[in-house]
Amino acid sequence: MNEWTTYLDKNGEVMTYNSIDDATPEEWDKASKTVYGKLYHPNDHAIDKQIGGNHYSRYVIQPVDFIIANKLDWCEGNAIKYITRWKNKNGVEDIKKAIHYLEILLERIENEDSRR
Repeated sequence: MNEWTTYLDKNGEVMTYNSIDDATPEEWDKASKTVYGKLYHPNDHAIDKQIGGNHYSRYVIQPVDFIIANKLDWCEGNAIKYITRWKNKNGVEDIKKAIHYLEILLERIENEDSRR
């Protein structure tokens, strides 16, 4: 039989069922309310979570909030992201990434200006 769902229950126990028929109605309800192995809560919002570390959670203004509020494009947003986190994540590598995205942005702007 194919495995159809795996989730962590409230005690952290991994629950796996090989058939939909194996689950009780309560277990089915619980399984259907899980996201990424964690129990889903209706007040959870993606913007309030950080996947893969906590290097942004220390800031008063999250980079993603700033990027969205200011309608920044991909290169601008990535430059903000990398320059914001460099001290707490990848150091000089993140500064180089920020510079790289700014170089791409500059090149694009210069190319657009030369076409006018």
